[in-house]
Amino acid sequence: MLHFIHRKSKLIDLYLNFNLTLIFHLSKSDKFKFVIGLNSGTSVDSVDIVLVKIKGFDVSTEIKVLKYQEYKYPECIRNLIFECFSNASSNVEKICSLNFILGRFYAQKILEFIKTSPVKSIDLIGSHGQTVYHIPTHKKVCNISSKSTLQLGDPSVICALTGIDTVGEFRYADVAVGGDGAPLVPYLDYILFRSKTKSRLLINIGGIANITFLEKNCDRNNIIAFDTGPGNVLIDLSMKILFNKDFDKDGCTAYKGKYDKEIFEILRKNDKFVTRKPPKSTGREYYNYIFLEKILNERKFLPADIINTLTYYTYYTIRYNIENFINSNIDEVYITGGGSNNICLIELLKEFFGKNKVKKFDFYGINEKNKEAVLFAVLANEAINRNSANIPSVTGSKNNVILGKICYAR
Repeated sequence: MLHFIHRKSKLIDLYLNFNLTLIFHLSKSDKFKFVIGLNSGTSVDSVDIVLVKIKGFDVSTEIKVLKYQEYKYPECIRNLIFECFSNASSNVEKICSLNFILGRFYAQKILEFIKTSPVKSIDLIGSHGQTVYHIPTHKKVCNISSKSTLQLGDPSVICALTGIDTVGEFRYADVAVGGDGAPLVPYLDYILFRSKTKSRLLINIGGIANITFLEKNCDRNNIIAFDTGPGNVLIDLSMKILFNKDFDKDGCTAYKGKYDKEIFEILRKNDKFVTRKPPKSTGREYYNYIFLEKILNERKFLPADIINTLTYYTYYTIRYNIENFINSNIDEVYITGGGSNNICLIELLKEFFGKNKVKKFDFYGINEKNKEAVLFAVLANEAINRNSANIPSVTGSKNNVILGKICYAR
């Protein structure tokens, strides 16, 4: 009799434990959360902040955008960021200071954003921070070999000043297991755009351009995604030097210029990244003033022709990677990022793919402007649900890991 009671009590315990576990998981996945995502990209034109309503996680994630706002950097902060990009102008004091300056600036803008938001009670913040240096190749020091990356704008500062749980530094865990820590956006692409009937290509043209290819009926292990080369970074840099403008608005300067084959050949011969096989990632460490020095210092090249040819070169690098590393038919193409506003660049891509294949990117309020900010809201949600969000086939990592450091407000 005692033996029976003991067995019965063990069965009750198992039953209770199972149901408590089930309730715990349901409570995490079935409850809507209001999450803020923050992104500052390679172009450093603005801080993008988005408020999303999220339910579930992984492929069951449901997302609705409630509000989006861009905040321009003050010129003094922007200048400091650009100083920290360069070995010649940065130092440990500037990098140390910028980490906290950005954390405070992000927190300030988040609090401003919340004041005019439809929801005042925020559950979570996901902040990418500002990448200032990215080393996607192994460097050996004292027999310890590692890739590395650095994003500033510490999430602990954001958390402490907003009083909201914050997740940041999403690249580090992937780098720790041998990955590049980039690109990260394919995870969101997979959640939103996987299809049983259509093969889809997503092109993101920020400072650096990257692509995600989702073959019809693919699973997470079949995703092809990588950086293709320069997006706006070389165009923006040249616009600043040649025209004292931050970027080529709508591609107007490119339209005024002409394609110069000599400029193109200098770029093509100087670029060892574009032809590399994926997985691969890059940044300003590679595509910078040194990369352009020969062109910018050559007086015979007309400024507008340089911008036109650089725009064509961005198109060429995207096309080259698609033609050489995507061996499948493409049914639909979606273009996001600041480069989607460059009419000259978009016309080249539409001519290559066919106008009918290039679709407008708008999915439950997620569009070409706010997509990357939405990504970091989603990645923060994945982290608190203890779900891995890196993709080894994309970053080159050895295994799946949970991305992001969680900072608790209380």
